[in-house]
Amino acid sequence: MRISEIYFKLKPNLIFCIALPVYSILFISIYSPKLHFYDAWTNGWDNGASLCLPIVASIEMATAMLSRSLLCFLPFTRSLNRNEYLIWLLLEMIVGSLFVDLFLSIYLHSPFFALLPQAMLSYFCLNIIPYFIFWLMMQLKEQTLQLVKVQDELEELRRGVEHNEVGMVRFNDEKGNTKLVVSADRVISIESAGNYVNILYDDNGKLVRYSLRNSLKGVEKVCSSNGLVRCHRSYFVNLNKIKIIRRTPEGVSAEMDVPNVGNIPVSKTYAPELLRLFSEA
Repeated sequence: MRISEIYFKLKPNLIFCIALPVYSILFISIYSPKLHFYDAWTNGWDNGASLCLPIVASIEMATAMLSRSLLCFLPFTRSLNRNEYLIWLLLEMIVGSLFVDLFLSIYLHSPFFALLPQAMLSYFCLNIIPYFIFWLMMQLKEQTLQLVKVQDELEELRRGVEHNEVGMVRFNDEKGNTKLVVSADRVISIESAGNYVNILYDDNGKLVRYSLRNSLKGVEKVCSSNGLVRCHRSYFVNLNKIKIIRRTPEGVSAEMDVPNVGNIPVSKTYAPELLRLFSEA
């Protein structure tokens, strides 16, 4: 199962990268004198703790920031599942511990591999808590978003049941969200307007023009199944609202049987089919 997009959001990962070194500095400063476990790790740099501690914390932050940047911006990371994501975090901690060990081996003048086991163990024990807390926070946020999504779907279903009368048209935006539900016999025309379509309908005698973010191609199916006919590359028209179809030297146009609504152009491509349907209506 692919992990949620929430794990790739920049803001929570940036907060984690800042909180990680802060936690490490506070933890080592407060608890390392009381925990003999860290003696082998911190032995030899007690006198230089004011220098070593910030450097170790900076290495942690730099490693986390590099790793999270790759996670957020590399395309293939979007296909990671939970196990692969956890492996990524494990590798992030391993790389961080290697850089810390490299710094300590230089600072303490000790062999790199001699310090490596203790450095890795101490690094993992130190950072497992913030990593675990981050994981829990992301899990909680993901579950909250899923709950909101389910609630939205239930609300959408409820609205669909309420408006499931015969002849009701549900206009969805480009993302599939229902934005307008109106009786088919109230729709007069639909006009393309860039990234939007303008739906003109009669609301109890009042003309309303509703702008919906979609294309005519996106609403074509729902229009065709509700008596709305394509008459132009930029227009759908309600066949039942047409008063007369005129052919003039300027072209073919449909005069609407609705006050204050201008004529709607009919292109040569759609004129034969529109005339046939109008004559049969």
